[in-house]
Amino acid sequence: MPKKPKYLHKDLNLPVIDSHSHYLSHATFQSWQVSSGAIQRRIRTRTDMKEVEVPNPDEDFAQRWVKELDRYGIEKIGMMVGPESWNEFANALKRFPERFYGYANINPLSPDAEKQARHAIRKLGFHGFKLYPVLHNFHTYDEEAYRVYQIADELQVPVLHHFGISIGAGVNLRYCNPLDLQPAARDFPNVRFGIAHLGAGMFRETLLLFYQQDNIYVDTSGSNIWMRYIPYPSDLIGVMKRALEAGGPERIVFGTDSSMFPRGFRYDILDKQLRIFKDLQVSDENLRKIFSENILSLMGRRKG
Repeated sequence: MPKKPKYLHKDLNLPVIDSHSHYLSHATFQSWQVSSGAIQRRIRTRTDMKEVEVPNPDEDFAQRWVKELDRYGIEKIGMMVGPESWNEFANALKRFPERFYGYANINPLSPDAEKQARHAIRKLGFHGFKLYPVLHNFHTYDEEAYRVYQIADELQVPVLHHFGISIGAGVNLRYCNPLDLQPAARDFPNVRFGIAHLGAGMFRETLLLFYQQDNIYVDTSGSNIWMRYIPYPSDLIGVMKRALEAGGPERIVFGTDSSMFPRGFRYDILDKQLRIFKDLQVSDENLRKIFSENILSLMGRRKG
C-alpha cells in the first residue's frame, strides 16, 4: 500500500505546500542597514503585523521554520531568499530537503548576475529565481533580465516576479506592470514565469497576461490588501473567480507570504483561501492542483 503522507491538512486531507514565503534571517535584517525601530514602524504602517522579531544570530532558524510547519501540518514551503542568506539557506536545503523549496533573489543588473544565478541552482540547490523589477529598477524585457531567463531556460527552473505595489522602501512603480513580461514569456516558451500576489494591484494586467500566455502562473500569496487601492470594488472571492476563468486551476499556486516571527506561518490566509475556493465550488481534484500539485510540477523540472 502507498505510504500515507505525514502532513495532511485537516480539511483538505491532502498535503499543502506554501509556494511563497520569505526566509528573513538575522543576516537579512543586517543587510537592510536600518534600525530595528525603523523596520518596526514601516511594518506596522504597511502591513497587519503588530510586531517584528529580529532573529537571534545564534538560533537554528531553519529548525524554527520546520517546527512552524509541523505545528500547522504544512508539507513544504517555498522561500524567497536574499543573497546575504543563500549559504545559510543552502544548508537548510541539505538538512531538510523534504520541507523547503528555495527561490534565489536575483538582481539582473548586478555585474555577475549570470554567475550568481548558475551558482544558486547548480551549487546551492535552489529551485528557481525571484526577480523584483520595482525594487531593482529594470523592465522584464531588458537585456539584463533576458540573460537570467536564458539560464532559467537552460536549467528549466521557474522565475517568479514581484510587480505592483510593495511595502519596501524606495521601490519604483515605473517597473510595476506585469504586461512587461509578455515579450519574455513569448520568447522563452519553455520557461514558467510567475506573478506573485496576483499582481499586487495590477490585477487587470495580470489577467490579460494570464489569458494570453500559457507559460504564466500566478500565486495567491499575501493578505492581498492591494484590493483597497484599485479603482473598482473587489473582494477576494471575485479575484479568485476571475483568475480561475482567465488561466484555470492548473496555473494557480497557493502561497501565504509568511515572513516574520512572532507571527510565523500565516494559517489565516490558508484557511481563508481554502474557504473561498470551496465557495467557488472548485473540485477536490483542482484543489489538489492549487494547494500542492502545481508547485510540485513547477519545481520538478529542474536540470541544475
